[in-house]
Amino acid sequence: MWFIFFHLVLPLISGQEFLTAPPPGLRTEGEVWPLPQEISKNDQIRKIGNSKPGPIKIQFEKDFERCDVLQFARRTYLSKWAMPFGESNDEDSNEITLKVRATGDAVLDANEVWGALRGLETFSQLIFWKNDSYWIRTSQIHDFPRFPLRGVLIDTSRHYLPPPTIKRQIDIMAQNKMNVLHWHIVDIESFPYVSQKFPNLHEAGAFSPRHVYTPETVQDIIHYARLRGIRVMVEIDTPGHTGSWKGQPGFLAECREFFTEILEVFPEKFLHLGGDEVSFFTNACWFWNPKIREFMNLHGFGENITALEDYYFSKLQKVLKPIAKDRTQVFWQEVFDNNKPAPGSIIHVWKGSTATERNEELARVTAAGFQVILSSCWYLNYINYGADWKDGATAYYYCDPQDFEGSDQQKKLVIGGVAAMWGEFVDATNIEARLWPRASAVAERLWSNKNATTNAEKAWPRLHEHRCRLLARGFRVQPGNGPSFCPIEWSLP
Repeated sequence: MWFIFFHLVLPLISGQEFLTAPPPGLRTEGEVWPLPQEISKNDQIRKIGNSKPGPIKIQFEKDFERCDVLQFARRTYLSKWAMPFGESNDEDSNEITLKVRATGDAVLDANEVWGALRGLETFSQLIFWKNDSYWIRTSQIHDFPRFPLRGVLIDTSRHYLPPPTIKRQIDIMAQNKMNVLHWHIVDIESFPYVSQKFPNLHEAGAFSPRHVYTPETVQDIIHYARLRGIRVMVEIDTPGHTGSWKGQPGFLAECREFFTEILEVFPEKFLHLGGDEVSFFTNACWFWNPKIREFMNLHGFGENITALEDYYFSKLQKVLKPIAKDRTQVFWQEVFDNNKPAPGSIIHVWKGSTATERNEELARVTAAGFQVILSSCWYLNYINYGADWKDGATAYYYCDPQDFEGSDQQKKLVIGGVAAMWGEFVDATNIEARLWPRASAVAERLWSNKNATTNAEKAWPRLHEHRCRLLARGFRVQPGNGPSFCPIEWSLP
């Protein structure tokens, strides 16, 4: 038996470029995804088992021993994700140092629980299957994320996603060192969230009584995510995209109560308030409503629909200020482009069909002093035949959130990105395969050193090994690189 020990952090260790382009069709062995910030590999590999890896025992120092997150991680990695094949306030330090020696015990040092959690995933990825035996690559790794926010957006309004499906995506996110589930929970098509204070919202807006998420279900998903180092950021998109709300009379006057409930159910410090594509709805609906026209005239707006939008967002932010003092508001970029987000808000950039348009928006937002999240180049619901994560003008792997013209201070305002999987043509039957491993390319861009991840042709054998690892753990992950095979293929149970 050999051990993995957890300690406090050790000094920085030097790393080196280690990957060379292998012949087509091959995968790496015991390489890590996302690529660590620094890795120094020894020449030796250690045999750790025949039919299964081990026996392995994970021991924590006293400060970590009672942590529920790490207790869960120990059980999970030694059984369900069995190193590697088996039958969140994440903004705390993720910094880890991992040493796997040629002899003796492996040592994993971490500043915080979340670093230990990510380090366990790294350790599991160093193990590989070869010649009917399990081996581990001896290495020294010092690692930490490049950006604090590394997320995936799911859309449960266009198609309902059952809770087990959501949980599976959370599992895979954790294995890609992602840390924020952006839950676009309601939209025009349906309102599946069960509000206890306003039950007529889901009663009128959900697809059916079965297609809902109760507060208890939400809490279960949030707890499930926390044990895997994932935060859940809910989005309540207003004032557009509210067709499923069915025009509740007087609701704006009572929205303080609604958002008070949302804040109680979703403890995440970021609250996404949407705000995208408002002009589409205002021009098609508001502007032609006699009561709204009368309201605009009364307030001196005339026919200036943007002034009406400003009024809405100003009122919404005033309503939230006393009840959400410890929360940070997130808006889609139109609120910055057309309206007046409160200082301290985060702007979520999603528009820009070209790199030039995207980078100009990032420069404008950061020049105004706002933090920013990027999604423009990572709309994974759009699919192209082939390895779209690495090939073509829109390759996800090459999109960098800091590639705009701006000062160092501006670039520090970019806190990360979110890979979006909108639900018009996505449900439980296809979300997993469509999302992964394409979102893994986004995960590496947001975690790894930019200068060490400039060549997707060098990265793809490592991504193929990562895909095989996820398949062996029971996840439905589609081929990312063309013709290939894995030691253990996915199959129906």
